[in-house]
Amino acid sequence: MIKGLHHAGLSVANLDGAIQFYTTAHAFEVIARFHVSDRVDLRAMMAVGNSACEVALLRGPTGFLELFHFTNPAEPDGSPEVYRAGLRHICLQAADGDWLYDAFVGAGAKSHARPSGLGTGNLYCYIRDPEDNVLELEGLPYAASVASPPWFAHIALVTPNIQRLSAFYSLVTGAPVHSTGHFGPEPKYDVVAGLNDIVFDGAWVKAGPLTLEFWQYHQPKTEPRPLVDASRLGWSHFALEVDDLDAEYQRLSVAGVHFHAAPMSNGAVRFVYGRDPDGTIFELLEVLPGHEHLSVDHVAGRDLPAEMDRLAAQFYRAGAQAATS
Repeated sequence: MIKGLHHAGLSVANLDGAIQFYTTAHAFEVIARFHVSDRVDLRAMMAVGNSACEVALLRGPTGFLELFHFTNPAEPDGSPEVYRAGLRHICLQAADGDWLYDAFVGAGAKSHARPSGLGTGNLYCYIRDPEDNVLELEGLPYAASVASPPWFAHIALVTPNIQRLSAFYSLVTGAPVHSTGHFGPEPKYDVVAGLNDIVFDGAWVKAGPLTLEFWQYHQPKTEPRPLVDASRLGWSHFALEVDDLDAEYQRLSVAGVHFHAAPMSNGAVRFVYGRDPDGTIFELLEVLPGHEHLSVDHVAGRDLPAEMDRLAAQFYRAGAQAATS
């Protein structure tokens, strides 16, 4: 069984700088930092030419962020525009979107626009970290009563074939595609994306408490992308935590899912890397006994997403009543 979205992986050129940025506003805290050697089995699993790297594992209220500083990283294959295929961004949420934006811009983020509304009650903006990686910041004014640092809410996968990719992750997670939509052209979307006349489709799959979000842009068009090296600078992969890695590996292998190698262990977790139909790397991991602090079961804000859903429903009901009174 899939427990949920565990972490997003980011390959960085400056590990200390990335740690400083992603601990802004207490969004994440460092809980481990370690070296990985260059080994044949790890090269095969991670699909890299040299697996030597330093890793920092950061924990937030709802999930984890894994930062990799490879000895020989691959260079980016172009600018990480929001419409380009691959693991494109992660989303951080807070009740006060303007405060969240100011905190990250103060820490060195770049942005083309302040948070703005899309008619959902939330405030949205895209920013870029000091190494040009995209993040979405989302303000939830209806959650003003929630006492929490900013929390990790979802990852976004951009794809040239949204039906195929969302169906694949529905298979992987065992969860249905619970929502879809077609958007644009409309100026409010252009403001958030920093582009003109955008048209795109969206889909969402729940991965435990957090969400997998899918986008396919039609204007500008999302094109297929060459296979991504896990050491390539930028968002490199994401991991789903499972309760029985062998069972999930067997189930998905029978279904035709491509894995780089058989599951292996680092002493704290067992893990395996695979590729989705677009070639994006995903990981399945199982936390081993004695290391329960690494599980999504034990993050402080595991119930936050459910609380956000409850508050959002309450907010929208109040708005509907006000509109009819």
